[in-house]
Amino acid sequence: MKLQKLAIILLTVSGGALHASDGTAPEEVTLNVKSKLPFVDRTQFVDNGIIEYSVPKQLNDGIKVADARKIADLSGVLTLLNATEKKNQDFRMGIGEPHKLAGKNDRDPRIKGCIDSVLIAKDGKLILEEYFADARIDKPHYQMSTTKSILSHAIGKAIERGEIHSENDLLLDYLPEVDRKKVSKGVEKLRLSDLLSMSSGIRFKKKPSGRDITIENHAELYLTQCDPINEVRDYKYDGTNCDLLSHVLYNATGKTLTEYAGEHIFKPMGITDFAFGDSVCGLNKSAAGMQLRSRDMLKIGLMTANGGVWNGKRILSEEWINKATAVHVNHHQPSKYGYFWWSQDATVNGKTYRVRSCRGAGGQFIFVLPELDVVAVFTSYYSDNRPLQHFEKVVLPMFL
Repeated sequence: MKLQKLAIILLTVSGGALHASDGTAPEEVTLNVKSKLPFVDRTQFVDNGIIEYSVPKQLNDGIKVADARKIADLSGVLTLLNATEKKNQDFRMGIGEPHKLAGKNDRDPRIKGCIDSVLIAKDGKLILEEYFADARIDKPHYQMSTTKSILSHAIGKAIERGEIHSENDLLLDYLPEVDRKKVSKGVEKLRLSDLLSMSSGIRFKKKPSGRDITIENHAELYLTQCDPINEVRDYKYDGTNCDLLSHVLYNATGKTLTEYAGEHIFKPMGITDFAFGDSVCGLNKSAAGMQLRSRDMLKIGLMTANGGVWNGKRILSEEWINKATAVHVNHHQPSKYGYFWWSQDATVNGKTYRVRSCRGAGGQFIFVLPELDVVAVFTSYYSDNRPLQHFEKVVLPMFL
């Protein structure tokens, strides 16, 4: 793999107080490149007209399909789908609410975007599948921070395979390129679990001194130029933890995230059309930058809902699935956090359920509710966290 050298980049992306801890706004980027929202081509928007229900296509991709009309009340979701189509056609015509990024540069959206795919599975079968705008059944969609959840699963697989001993191991034990004598105070106590739960306490107050970033010095720059780490470490959502764990995975396995996730997670599930972005140091960017088709997002959700098993094949250990999707921090917040997986409560008909999810800025979501055997996928462009409400208010009532 060709490893490039790039000048240090220190970028701060503020998600604002509302979104700073719920995964629906970009994380703070420190020693890496900022993820950009890909261009949406309005000339390629489809016109779906009035959306009526149709059974999803049965493809040769391992996903079973079924007729939702036999098991669900579709009135609410059809209303949502047709309202979504209307918003997409308005966007196509340049009509809509101004986007918060409007006017910053030529590629930034001028108006707020919308949902561009909705997939719902019940009892392990895909029962609803709709695409909007320029999204397609065979087109990979940008994922933003749902990338983090795949990194978590890759770390879990490396633990299962014995390449990483435990998430409770010290971080520095997997970073031999870092000079332990130079690290900031408190770094020596950090464990992998601290990074997986965004509780490492790594903070920067000023731009590090100008140096080229390479695979050899990237982790050391993080750990020697950060502020001293407090004994009590608060949760903070940013990309630093992911960048460091990407180095851990590479050092432990000799493979990038693309190579490792591709071999041990994606390939066994028949996922072949995927990509990860490039990190500033030459590894893969693991806080964001992944691309997956919506159906392949659904596969990840179905496998996770089934305790790590996909179509009878063990992909991940049930132990890791339980750890990754458990609540480790933010116990008393609406959005709780595990190991790069989210949890939120959804209340329907007086009963409250814990929903596990992957979340990405701009409206990318994989929702998993094992208790009801429901999995849903939403992708969006230039959008926000609306699917959080749609899953609770529209999707779950279909079955209750």
